[in-house]
This record gives sequence, C-alpha cells and structure tokens, in this order.
Amino acid sequence: MIDRRRWLVAAGAMLVAAACGSPDAPRFRRAGGQPHDGGTLRFSVMGAAPTLDPTATDNEISYLVMHAIFDTLVDFSPTGIGLVPRLAARIQISPDGLVYRFELRPDIVFSDGVPITAAHFKYSLERALAPGSQFGQYLSDIVGASDVRRGAAKSCAGITALDDRVLEIRLETMNVALLEILTMPFATPQRREHVEQKADLLRRDPDATGPFKLESWDEGTRIVLRRNPRYFDTTRAHLDAIELRENVPRDTQFQLFERGELDTAENLAAPDLFYVLGAPAWQPYVYRVPTMNTFGSRMNVRVKPFNDRRVRQALNYALDKRHTARLLSGTTTAAHGILPPAMLGYAPDLAPYPHDVAKARALLAEAGYPDGFVAEYFTQSDEETEKVATSLQSDLAEVGVRLELRTSSPAAFETAIARPDGPPFSYISWGADFPDPSNFLEPNFRGSPHGEKNNSFYANPELDQLLEAARRSPDPAARAALYRRAEHILYEDVPWIWDYHRVSTEVVQPYVQGYTPHPIWRRDYTSAWLDLDPDGKPVPR
Repeated sequence: MIDRRRWLVAAGAMLVAAACGSPDAPRFRRAGGQPHDGGTLRFSVMGAAPTLDPTATDNEISYLVMHAIFDTLVDFSPTGIGLVPRLAARIQISPDGLVYRFELRPDIVFSDGVPITAAHFKYSLERALAPGSQFGQYLSDIVGASDVRRGAAKSCAGITALDDRVLEIRLETMNVALLEILTMPFATPQRREHVEQKADLLRRDPDATGPFKLESWDEGTRIVLRRNPRYFDTTRAHLDAIELRENVPRDTQFQLFERGELDTAENLAAPDLFYVLGAPAWQPYVYRVPTMNTFGSRMNVRVKPFNDRRVRQALNYALDKRHTARLLSGTTTAAHGILPPAMLGYAPDLAPYPHDVAKARALLAEAGYPDGFVAEYFTQSDEETEKVATSLQSDLAEVGVRLELRTSSPAAFETAIARPDGPPFSYISWGADFPDPSNFLEPNFRGSPHGEKNNSFYANPELDQLLEAARRSPDPAARAALYRRAEHILYEDVPWIWDYHRVSTEVVQPYVQGYTPHPIWRRDYTSAWLDLDPDGKPVPR
C-alpha cells in the first residue's frame, strides 16, 4: 500500500527542487578533521532581540544570545536530562528541602576579569524579586521574598552571601523546581554598580559570565558573540565567534543557507521544509525535535460570552486541528491542554477535542447563542500567526461565530492582553522557561499570587490547591498524579482553545559538528565546532 502522506512530501520536494533549481544534496562536506577551535558559526532569526538585560526579558531571541553569554549556578546537561553544576562547585540541600547552599568555583570571573562573588548572585536574585519584575513569581518561596516584591524591603532575608564563595537560599516552603528555576538567565551574577550606572545601556552591554561575550550589536541586523577568554571551562567552547542575523525573512533564510552564508536554518518556509525532508542526502543533517511549547487561543473568562464554559467548550469543538497541521506543514502535534507530551504530569488518557460542528452548535445554543456571535480576535503581526488566525476564523464561522481579526506588534499585543479590560479573545503561545509542569500551569492558570501571566483571568480554588501540593511534593510520581488532575480540570474548563504543540525542524551544514538541538535551550551552539579546511573555508562536495 502506498503511504500517501510520505508520497506527497516527496512529490512536493521534487516539485520545489525542479522549480527553484535546488541541488539534491548539500554543496559542502566535512573536511574529516578532529574537534578543534576556530571559525564563526552563522545563523538567523525572523525577529530581533529587544534587550540583553537578563532581568528584563524572557524573549525567545534574547534567550538564544543570553544562554551563550550568561552562566548560572547550575545548568541542564547537554542531553537536557538532569542538572550539572556551572558556576557552583558544590550544592548542599537540607533534608527538609528548605535550605540550599551553593559553594562557588574558585576561578570564576566576569569577562573583564573581575572575580565573581556570592554577593553578585544575591544582587541578581534580589533584582529579579524587585517590584515590576516578571521573574519574582519564580522566587516567591524564598524567606522575605514577598517583602521585596511589594517594595517593603530592598534586601531579601532568605538570600545570604555567607562569604565571597558561599551563597545560601532559605525557603519558607519547599519548591522542588528551585534548581531548574536557577538555570534561567536572570539568575546569572550581576554587579549592582553596573546596573545602576549603565541604566538603559545594560540592555546592550551585559556582564558576560559564560563561554561567549558580546562583541557587537547592530540592532535589528546582527549580533556577534566572541569566545570569552576568561571563561573557567576552556574545553567547552570551540568557536571563535557566533553571529546571529536578525530580521531575516523565512523565505530568504534557506537561500542564504544553500549559498553557504548561513550554517544552520530553522523554522523553514513550507517549500524548503518539504525539500529537506524529501531529499535523502540531507537527512543526516536534519533535526526534528518536539519543543516545550503550546499554542492556541486564550479567552478572558470574566467577559461575556467567554465567561460561560459551554461557549469555551464549543469553540474547542469548532476548531479543526487538521487545518492548523496542514498550514504549518506537519510540524505540529494536536494539544489537549497546555502540557506538552513527555512532560511530567501530561495526561495521556485525554484526547484532543475533536472537530464536531454539531456538538459546538448545541453547546452555543445551550449557552444562549443559537446563532453564534461576533467577536474581535487579536493576534501578532507575524505571517504564521496571522495564517493560523485566518484558519480559526474559517472554522468558527462554520458554527456561527464571526471573528473580526485585529493585528498588532508583538510588544503591543503582550501589553494589551495582560489588561483585564484588554482584548478578551486572542492568539496565545507559551514556551517553557524550565522543563517543569509548574512553569506551564502556575503562571497561566493559577490565581494570585503566582499566576502573573494569567491573561485568561482564570481562577479555580481546586486547581490552586492541586498546584500548591504539587509544588511541595518531592515524590515525582505523586507530583505527576497531581498535575494530571490539574490537566483534567483545565480540559473541562478550557480557558484556552487548545490547538497544538510545535515540532522544531533545523537543518545544518555537514561541517557543523558537536551539535544537536538542546531539549530546553534549543539552538545552543556553545559546544559546536566547524570541520573546515586548513584555511577555515567549507570543503565543496
């Protein structure tokens, strides 16, 4: 029997190759050498980094840069499974899980040679707790954190520099995800005098503590990172430099890649994706990795008609996830909730809402909307999200819900949906800051004080109790059971239209070695090396 899906992909790739004159194999090959230092790895993104201040953003593009220039006390292993020490040499945790003591490495310095001390970590964590910081929610269990967060204290009682080499963190209640939280860039050591003196310049003049440092930034065009000669681990980085090109259109990216002007390409346009998936010679250099994210539509559950659960369920039944999958060229898996597959607590017994027009119409009629309703739908001014919004508009029209689409810049969009009086219905996405279910569920669906990204304004005491218990449970099996119960509650209450999880596809040049996409950090090139000829040039095939 013919596998129709695979046949279509292969046929599509042949058509694209014929139309565009694309080669059926890479233009370059490995030189055949051993791991060595040197060279510049070049990649691109469609957008631009707004800042490199680690306590001012969780922007995805900024993170690609910040992970290379900022080290933290601990980090995820190269496989993404488990944690490894970075700037900490040893970690002690008290039997009750309330006291963490970090002994720093003796040889760690900022990129200008100034020694890093425990006081620098204390300052960075207190800065993350300061009023207005989006990261304070992650540190709320620290003794005295609430005082700093509301501006009643400048120093946090639970964060102590015992001496230059030892940092202690004391918690009021256990949070088993604390070490994972401390892998986030905001936890990199920072100098108070630099933050206070540089003001806005901090966003583009960071104190590097990792294997690379910022060399130059032509904002909106190019970011160049240079290997940090003062980094403590001389074996980690091989590249001389990493170059990130900003604002490169999706269609242009692969053309640059094929010409050898880029060394990797990700988030490919559909024709390019079909091509690399259908060309056998490219397969050793293509990575397809499930990513820790969720996409859909959020509803303000306090605003009519979205305050009626039947309406929210109806919209979930109205969505045809097959349309989304086709629009995004098969790079998705259907979602039944916010937790992605393989995440602790993911409930495999829940199936994604099926496309059921009759069920959707019946629920709308029960809720008092037999003829549907008209609603504005907000999304970001991005080609892909606008396509998904247009598809949703078509699906909902089938059940009588007429969407009027509105677009705005990403920054204006984020500001608008965070307001209770802002757009009640919009596109939404969430990517993990660290690979724990608490990072998905608490910011988005927990009531005060932890749900600081809860732009659905959803509140459920039963859910809050489950999340609180899971936050404190040291037993992974018990935590998983609690999160599965939370998933069931959200499956029924549906503050979002659950749509899809994304599968990332990245293709690299054959000479890019020592690299695979990281499960958490994704495009982490800090340990990659380039197998080029003695003159540092790619070898033609």
